[in-house]
Amino acid sequence: MKYIYYSIVLLFISSIAIGQEVNAEEILANTKREVEKGNYDKALSLIEPLRAKFPQDEDIQTYTARIYSWKKDYKTAIKILSPMTDRVNPNQEALQAIINVYFWTEQYEKCVVYCDKYLVLDAKSLEVLKIKATCLEKLNRDQEALELIEKSAYIDNSTQAFKGIRTLIGHKSKNAVSVSYLNVSTSEPGQSPFHYGYVEYSHKFNKSAIVGRANVGNVSNDTQALFEADFYQTFSNKSYLYANGGISTGETIFPVAKAGLEYYFKPHKKFDYSLGARFMHFESDDITLLTGQLAYTAGTYTVAYRPYYDTSNELFSHVLSLQKVNEEKESLIRFELQYGNVPYLYLYNNFTTPLKAYRAGIQYQHRLGESFFVRPIFLYEREEYIPGEYRNRFNVQLIVTKRF
Repeated sequence: MKYIYYSIVLLFISSIAIGQEVNAEEILANTKREVEKGNYDKALSLIEPLRAKFPQDEDIQTYTARIYSWKKDYKTAIKILSPMTDRVNPNQEALQAIINVYFWTEQYEKCVVYCDKYLVLDAKSLEVLKIKATCLEKLNRDQEALELIEKSAYIDNSTQAFKGIRTLIGHKSKNAVSVSYLNVSTSEPGQSPFHYGYVEYSHKFNKSAIVGRANVGNVSNDTQALFEADFYQTFSNKSYLYANGGISTGETIFPVAKAGLEYYFKPHKKFDYSLGARFMHFESDDITLLTGQLAYTAGTYTVAYRPYYDTSNELFSHVLSLQKVNEEKESLIRFELQYGNVPYLYLYNNFTTPLKAYRAGIQYQHRLGESFFVRPIFLYEREEYIPGEYRNRFNVQLIVTKRF
């Protein structure tokens, strides 16, 4: 009789347990549906009783903490996760959850500590390795980040997952050297090509940068040089100031002296705009250009318009551009349409007359390795060289830059 009694009791208890298990699964399913809808408070109201009923179920504990973290109640999430992550044998899922919490809250030092704990359990986790490398970069421990990236290459025989981090580290380079060659040729009718080149050095400070440039031009067997400097100063509201000055050894290929100033205002939503002026002194004349820019950015694309107004000759010139940038690869492609006497680099002289000029150009930047950049530029021009007479003009330029 006792055997029958205990059998009935055990069967009853098993039935309750099975009912509870089914009920728990249903509650978790409903909780996940609410999470997918973004109803985190409703999800917590469903899972908290379940968490209280099964305090030893670490899957429920971890998922509850994740909901709190998605709700941005990071303090509660850490309180739930810490007992499971700070013991001798930490829970791997809880470690992953607390890594995310510390990363989202920009507590990079602590995030690195928990990444190390996780990597003891799974040394090949690309996700955690990437988070750790990102934290090291944010902490300016760039060399450690690069070493970690190199060590991680064996996982999939590449460092593809870390390209963005390497780019951020590359942006911190203080110095760069560039060399350029520009050939200007004409046809129908043609004349001897013009040759221009420059060597440039730039250095970045915390909130400013300075650039020194030596230009050389050869036109009709005459060679002249232009020495100039650029200065950039950024401000806390994300605006910045550009200034330029230079002097030359001649009077025809380059201006005797030049200066420029342009202020780039704080971006407004997706719009950027600036106002500025350029001044060029020639032996027999002075030229002042008023300029500015209005740009609109949508994702990786930027459309910009820049006018120039020559106050001496009362001439307007216009530049319309479309640019696509890949920030991770540090590459860009840019298309331009120009009309008028647009100053291409320093090529603006005192022989300007009200003649028409139509231009279309393309340029592309490509990064080689981590620190070399090449930028080919091509600009075609239909130029009115005397009233009513047109010729073809080709500007072909190559710029090579080394960052260090």
